[in-house]
Amino acid sequence: MPFRSMFRRLIDRLSRLWRMPHANGEARIEVHQPLWLIASLGLSIWYTLWPLPLVLTGLVVLLSLLLIGWLWTRALAQQIEASRTLRYTAVQVGDELEEVIEIVNRAPLPLIWAEVIDHSTAPGYALSGVYIVGGGAVKQWRVTTTCTQRGVFMLGPWELITGDPFGIFRVRQTYTQGHEIFVYPPLASLSPELLPRQRQVGDLQRLNHATHADTINMATTRPYVTGDPLRRVHWRTTARHNKLFVKVFEPEASSTVWLAPDLNATVHRGAGADSSLEKMIVLTASLAAHLLSERLAVGLLLDGQAGASVPPQSGEGHLWSILRALALAQAQNDRPFDQVLLEARSVFSPRDSIVVLTPSLDAQWPQALHLLGGNRFNFAPEAIVLDPASFGGKASAADFVLLLREQGVLAQVVRGEDIVPISGAYGEVRRWEFQTLGTGRVFVRQTPRAA
Repeated sequence: MPFRSMFRRLIDRLSRLWRMPHANGEARIEVHQPLWLIASLGLSIWYTLWPLPLVLTGLVVLLSLLLIGWLWTRALAQQIEASRTLRYTAVQVGDELEEVIEIVNRAPLPLIWAEVIDHSTAPGYALSGVYIVGGGAVKQWRVTTTCTQRGVFMLGPWELITGDPFGIFRVRQTYTQGHEIFVYPPLASLSPELLPRQRQVGDLQRLNHATHADTINMATTRPYVTGDPLRRVHWRTTARHNKLFVKVFEPEASSTVWLAPDLNATVHRGAGADSSLEKMIVLTASLAAHLLSERLAVGLLLDGQAGASVPPQSGEGHLWSILRALALAQAQNDRPFDQVLLEARSVFSPRDSIVVLTPSLDAQWPQALHLLGGNRFNFAPEAIVLDPASFGGKASAADFVLLLREQGVLAQVVRGEDIVPISGAYGEVRRWEFQTLGTGRVFVRQTPRAA
């Protein structure tokens, strides 16, 4: 047992020659050119067998280079420190992402080369490169990129690799920390036809029954039937027709709107920012922003299960919760849209209104939409159908929308080119601007939007 303990201590001490911790990770010294070690070993064997002066000279030179390279690399491993700071984070597609990278060399020896290898997942982000830092100097630079894709991305982890001037040894500093960023979908300007109108069912077909709750607006009157409360009798109409008539009230105004985008991958067409999926996400985000600005409560139905939905809330601050969910939204193949709507009955109230967004021309989801309300909709459901023909599909949505209207669904057709993102919809998109004074001093005139 003592022998094992001593052996472990020996191994641990030897490992410290090759591995050492630093502030944000670990530094590891690696042999980059093993040929130098092999040559030294060969000369050692040669000198042992034939102790010639020339062999000794070569062995001394090789061992000296190995020792210098080792000490140089170890000094760099212990006294070089790198950091990256996210100065301004992306808010929406089209904004700038910026980081400040800094390499501090506290060693008196120069850093002849330093390679940065980045493992970030942000599309188009290029941090990797080779840099030079003098002894006792600091190297600092900025990396910027324009965000072109919504989603959640990681900045880091990353590595800093350097070595001795002979190329024998390398030190690899691993920085394990990462920074998660959200790139939200942009917003688009909406035409008046696309704005949810919250029309009542009576706007499409005359209500033939009284509502369960009195409101301040009376829609019409109808003949009295057994069970109607006497307080609803409209006496003027009763006197005119010489029989009882009761008031029919307008349904109470809905203050909750559910947005239900179709995430079934089989119905979407196109690729990239011009695909029906991305256009639908932009349209959903834009509708949410508009409805919240109208002081309505907005919910997002991404799945029929309550845990996958964004519960309705009012206030413009709720927009960020919806945008976060939309940034993560991905199309799936195993979730038919009609099934999503049917499973939403656990979170949907007949008093709520709903806006469906889909490029699907399937007759199944309109049936599920009516079953969702159980024929008790206070408000006619609305549908925005993205025309498949505008995304490379063969079918047109015009006839399908007419059919939806006949079924009592307030439906509109929107083409891909109708949805144009607004640059800087969450605030002015700004870039770095510098101004040089007459004295030669440079100061920052404008910075990107702060995180």
